[in-house]
Amino acid sequence: MKFGLTKYTIDNFFNQVLTRYADDLSLGSVGTEAISYREMGRRVHEFEELLLSLGVQQGDRVAIVGISTPNWGMAYIAVMSLGATAVPIMEDFPSTDIQNLMEFAEVSSLILSDQIIKKIDGHSFDQYKALICMDDLKVVCSRGEKAAERKMVSEDDIAEILFTSGTMGYSKGVMLTQKNLVSNIFEGTDIIKCVHNKSVTLNILPLAHAFSSTSTFLSIIYNGSALFFLGRKPTIGALMNSFKVVRPTILGSVPLIFEKIYAKKVVPLIGGKPLFRFMVRREWTKSILFKLIGKKFKEAFGGRLECAIIGGASLSEEVEEFLQIARIPFVLGYGMTEAAPLITFQSREASKKGSVGWAIPGVHIIVEDPEPETGIGEILVKGPSIMKGYLKDPESTAEILTSEGWLRTGDRGYLDEEGYLFLKGRSKNVIVGPSGENIYPEVIESLIAASPYVDEVLVYAEDHKIIGKIFPNKEYLNQVDKDENNGDWLEDLKKEVNSKLPMASKVIHMIEEKIPFIKTASNKIKRDENINRK
Repeated sequence: MKFGLTKYTIDNFFNQVLTRYADDLSLGSVGTEAISYREMGRRVHEFEELLLSLGVQQGDRVAIVGISTPNWGMAYIAVMSLGATAVPIMEDFPSTDIQNLMEFAEVSSLILSDQIIKKIDGHSFDQYKALICMDDLKVVCSRGEKAAERKMVSEDDIAEILFTSGTMGYSKGVMLTQKNLVSNIFEGTDIIKCVHNKSVTLNILPLAHAFSSTSTFLSIIYNGSALFFLGRKPTIGALMNSFKVVRPTILGSVPLIFEKIYAKKVVPLIGGKPLFRFMVRREWTKSILFKLIGKKFKEAFGGRLECAIIGGASLSEEVEEFLQIARIPFVLGYGMTEAAPLITFQSREASKKGSVGWAIPGVHIIVEDPEPETGIGEILVKGPSIMKGYLKDPESTAEILTSEGWLRTGDRGYLDEEGYLFLKGRSKNVIVGPSGENIYPEVIESLIAASPYVDEVLVYAEDHKIIGKIFPNKEYLNQVDKDENNGDWLEDLKKEVNSKLPMASKVIHMIEEKIPFIKTASNKIKRDENINRK
């Protein structure tokens, strides 16, 4: 076992963290001083005793809802260290959804920020053992339950129930055991080898997201890094300010953050200067331009960024190319909530354009029923981090977990001869062409998204015709000189994209959307709702 552990449980893991890094800095928020790991341990253990005094015991389910802060992280560790089950819920969910998920999960106690308590005002808290305010970790109300006794935590105990984002339907409750979670903590940062007890990490993601809670929280404290939370929604202004204040060496992010920064900062800069627009049309001048912009960006990130850990979704090819040419250090990973979440990762030194890396140690990947010409098939995964199943949903569990323990990811892709994984799209999204060809809308979307005119894109089929819905980058449209003919930019874009596609995949219509697409709380586009939106 790694990290000197005798068993893979959160309490064992956290005690080892405290032993190794007691005098180093641990958690803080942007604009505040980080506390030491020793102080973090004191607060976590104090909160554990509070939970026990309120009757929270092994197996109880405890909802945690609020914006990501040090208190969120400490509450999360405390709940699981007792052998209770953490039930993180996205704070951006509507109040009715938050209440419905709490009821569905049958939580016994609540840890809610003051903002969330006000958001679900009118909801009765009488049915819960206790309501605790996340802002100060103080009891708001309780039923006066008999104090619980601390019990030995097992690797098979359910550590947390995480709800999927539901891009294709309703959210499912993913049940992850203590072993599922702890076994996934070590591999990512072990591969990149640049996170340590002198690192300064900025996490700008919601901790109710699997990638954030495991890969950019637990994996970070495993290495003893100081970890700062944004403490608010990641607007571009808030992000740029946080970079100046924290000056991170490590950044935890999803692709959308970098895509937004690129769209809001880089694209308008290029669009506003005729010389820059000329330079991006040729590879060698584009390289010069991107390297110059990259220097400014590294300064904007605080000047000492060693690695950005990007996961949670695919990164657009255009942004990946910019980061590589601009020499902004980053690594990509691939995972699913059902895999706790990390499946593949890459190092800073070894990567391939378009790939999400190779399987992390202990995880195995196979491609089922690959297409003879391309090798593309459904990706199946097996390893110690694969979930126990979906809460109260044995049918869906049986559909996604094979009898041999393989997880059907629902993603399609291929492995190259060196084991690098390349994703091509979701199985549910595959469009069958007129001659039976498999058409991957995500591939077409990446080509469309490469245009500076495009902010968001969604590709689908209607009456056997490929349609592209596009929400434009309005800043770029406004920046481009008036004397350039932009009236037919959609038609020009369609011709450019179609020139790179086989006949069956060519886009027949492109539609300009007037408002942004409807998204999940984790900023993934909801396909069905946006396709049917008029």
